[in-house]
Amino acid sequence: MRSIAPLAVALPLALAVPLEPRDGPEFVLTGLAGTFPYPYPPYGDYSVNSKLVISVTYPDPSSTTGPPLNTTCSVGWPEGIDPAPTGWTPCAAPSLEFRLPAYGYTSDTNFTLELWETTSSTGSGLFGSQILRSNPGNPSDPYGYLFCIQKGKFNPLTCDLTGPLGQGSGRVTIPAVEEAVIPA
Repeated sequence: MRSIAPLAVALPLALAVPLEPRDGPEFVLTGLAGTFPYPYPPYGDYSVNSKLVISVTYPDPSSTTGPPLNTTCSVGWPEGIDPAPTGWTPCAAPSLEFRLPAYGYTSDTNFTLELWETTSSTGSGLFGSQILRSNPGNPSDPYGYLFCIQKGKFNPLTCDLTGPLGQGSGRVTIPAVEEAVIPA
């Protein structure tokens, strides 16, 4: 009985080996170009046609082994309209949509980006969400994917995906989960 007791204690620890990592569906932001007003005096420019354009790689729902698909998504705000949260907006590829939801939108340089890919005729699909933030004062910010800068007097604020101080990779991987319907 004494020789079995240490084995009984060690057995659960041996079974607690981590599972092998599994590849799941994902969206990959491969590019982002944002142009926003820079309203701060004395050299800011508030009269800007603002826009946000992203490039996305996403799973091909018709193939489990084929290469992913690529598309672009964009949204714009005319001069005099502050950039703000958006509803679901179709991308160039109609099966993919994106939005900047109100609950994750703090500013032009701190927002949540959500992606939705319709994968079936029943309306089910893949959903992914990622916080994107410009935080040059904290290079270790896990969401500090944006690099935003105003280049010279009277120019707009421009942003891309190169992270704090322009040193990042320019790519952001967003895990996707299967959902029955597009989130409201």
